[in-house]
Amino acid sequence: MNFALLGADRESLLLAEAAANSGHTIVWGGDLGTGELGDLPNWWPVEDHEDNWEELLDQHACDAVIVGCGETSGILRAEQVNQLVKNGVAVLATFPLCESVLSFYEIDMARTESNTPLYHFNPLSMQTELLVEVSRWIREGHPDVGPVEQVLWERPIKSRTQENVLWHFARDVEVLDQLAGPLDRLGAVGSPDAAATYAGLNVQLLGKCQVPVHWAVGPVEKTVQSCLTLVGERGKWRTELPESSSARASQAEACLRQFVETISNHSEPKTTWPAALRAMELTDTIEISLRRGRMIDVHRQQLSEQLAFRGTMSALGCGVLLLLPPLLLVIGWLAGEMGIPVAEYWAHGLLALLAVFLLIQLIPKVFLDNSAKEDQTD
Repeated sequence: MNFALLGADRESLLLAEAAANSGHTIVWGGDLGTGELGDLPNWWPVEDHEDNWEELLDQHACDAVIVGCGETSGILRAEQVNQLVKNGVAVLATFPLCESVLSFYEIDMARTESNTPLYHFNPLSMQTELLVEVSRWIREGHPDVGPVEQVLWERPIKSRTQENVLWHFARDVEVLDQLAGPLDRLGAVGSPDAAATYAGLNVQLLGKCQVPVHWAVGPVEKTVQSCLTLVGERGKWRTELPESSSARASQAEACLRQFVETISNHSEPKTTWPAALRAMELTDTIEISLRRGRMIDVHRQQLSEQLAFRGTMSALGCGVLLLLPPLLLVIGWLAGEMGIPVAEYWAHGLLALLAVFLLIQLIPKVFLDNSAKEDQTD
């Protein structure tokens, strides 16, 4: 399988390395840089095509694209992913690509309409066996500590800036959503000092299983690995989630293997993006909770072109009903003053205009449904 690498960062390079080690070929590279590597590996692309990334919009250029942050702004990188997905190009992206949840919504909308394979790579979420077991303990009770009363996640970070803290939270909360979710309530607590708000950020979450989840950031003491604690009726159970270089490499191999199987066998699921979007929704809610000083309900959103069209037409419909009848009455009165007898036909005109407006509602049924059927046939 032929891969392209758009944007070099630590994890996109791990994915590219896994692809090369699995017998795949890296045929294209853009925004590569060399800061993450010492000696360049054998699979390294000969040229950097950063300024010609539109070449990848042609589905014949490669079979799939590995996307990392690179040196490009997050918003621009998200827009590139959006265009790739719209054009039916399979994408495997590192996470999170940018800070804006709106960019994730746009990509998800494009993914829904094009039905293109879209995966994201979060190393923490690839520890499947451990996460499945811990999730079962949270719901059914731990064999040693009994029924679980609370889940604690401690995240040590060297540089506790707002950007860095939210970046780690987005990755961590995706795992917490798998363990004790779906999480739908969030409350954030920080220091009254604005500069220190995120350095000591604490987040309380609650989900369907009704077990409180607490996430906290702190300084690095003995280890940089995150610590997961289950507080039970008879004690506590702790574990550190492995985040070493070797662990990340094996997690990248597992993620790439799932991605390749999806493309090769057309198997389900074709995407992991809803989990990434959900994590970004929860991350975006932190600022709202801090500003309002209370718990915030987080509703699952599902956007598509059809839903966007319906929302737009609903707003226009309200405007039509509000403005059109009085406008026709005024036009009829003015025409009567000028000796043109059209006032008696204003009701017919209103009926005709409303009929045209209602016929416009059929556009998504005719065009969007046909395009979806064509995509499935292809």
